[in-house]
Amino acid sequence: MASHGATGFRVALTAPGARTFTSAGFVARLPVAMIALATVLLVSNQTGSYAYAGLLSALFALTAALVSIVTSRWADATGQTRVLRVLAFAHSGLLAIFTASIVLRWSPVFQVILVMAAGATSPAIGSFVRARWAALPHGSAIARVGFAWEGILDEVIFTLGPLLTTYVAFSYGFATPLWIAAALVGIGSLWLSFARRTTPPIHALSDQSMSLTAVLRTPGLRPVVLSALGLGTLFGSLDVGVVAFTSDQGEGTFAGVVLAAFAATSMVGGILYGIRMWPGTVVQHTQAAAATLVLVMITMPVVPNNATLTIVAALAGFCVAPTLIGLFTLASALVPPRHVTEGLTWTNSGLAAGFATGSALGGVLVDSLGIRFGLALGLLGAVVAASAVWSRARTLTVAYRPSASESGGDSVPLDADPLDAIPLNDDPIPGPHPSLLPPTPASRPANPDLGPDQDAP
Repeated sequence: MASHGATGFRVALTAPGARTFTSAGFVARLPVAMIALATVLLVSNQTGSYAYAGLLSALFALTAALVSIVTSRWADATGQTRVLRVLAFAHSGLLAIFTASIVLRWSPVFQVILVMAAGATSPAIGSFVRARWAALPHGSAIARVGFAWEGILDEVIFTLGPLLTTYVAFSYGFATPLWIAAALVGIGSLWLSFARRTTPPIHALSDQSMSLTAVLRTPGLRPVVLSALGLGTLFGSLDVGVVAFTSDQGEGTFAGVVLAAFAATSMVGGILYGIRMWPGTVVQHTQAAAATLVLVMITMPVVPNNATLTIVAALAGFCVAPTLIGLFTLASALVPPRHVTEGLTWTNSGLAAGFATGSALGGVLVDSLGIRFGLALGLLGAVVAASAVWSRARTLTVAYRPSASESGGDSVPLDADPLDAIPLNDDPIPGPHPSLLPPTPASRPANPDLGPDQDAP
């Protein structure tokens, strides 16, 4: 079994424009790891209610999950540039105003409206960046490594985010992390909008694709989204449960350490999974990682202290990145190429909707039944994530036909012919899907995001 090693990442990052869009995406995504925790810290300290803090965090995530489907379809139809610029200004401004509403103790009605508006304008940066990887030449050969790279960056983000949030909150005020998040998402989104060379080709919407759930009905995508929903529930309940548990132990600042440990080990898991081709298929890899996550999470509700909580969180984190990489890989391959951003966003929306459920329900459970019930919700989320990919294994296996590199055991070098690595996902004619091949100048779709002096890669 051959290994990509660090060479795979290095080759992927030398693709035209890759370093620019992945760097911009990193800056724009960092607030994702700050906003939920910062909201819980600020609101719970202002009101003394974890339930209300979890509710606001949930409303943000839920509206982001729902509306991002629409904005991603907009991006597929008109290009990412225009969408990113509109959302950058709207989201940053609304997030800042929401923060002010908490600090100034405005009416809860206004706070709810503002947090939902901020969530509705949140750009699906992760999907936008992954869509750019999928649109690069060499098809799935480079996209799989690119997805692994983004998964690693996600874990770096979720390692730095909680540490930065808790340090800044306890050192400079509980509202400060949200001010910083508003600035970062605006700067990163605008930066990404200027990386026009790698904007995926646009695809005008047909009458058939106008239904909001048309892409979701793609065979195999629903169990992927359901699995993401379960993982999101785990994430949301963990934010609330860890803050409550460490505060009850008399060390509120330790919440950042626990969440950072969870993300750091997930990063290690993502690196180990992403640097080589493992035996079996992506479906089997995802099943194995999700099942192991359940076994680890069984111990979460009974941890006795912060140290044990950190160990269990770290072990759970090790299983998360391989699961997420598998889900995003499946989502990108299951949907038709013209809907890849929307397909990835459905998976992201499953995570966000689950996060909303975990945050809201976790806060209620902590306030009404106790902290351990809030932590137990994370176990339930892991069970849902694993059940979705195990119970629909046949559907996923049939819908996602693995490439030769997955079924044969040897990896495909990134400089090899892209035909050797493209999964056959939606073309009834044997052979690679024509729209996944590197387009010739004559067949390249027109893209209004590209200026006269900017040729597509």
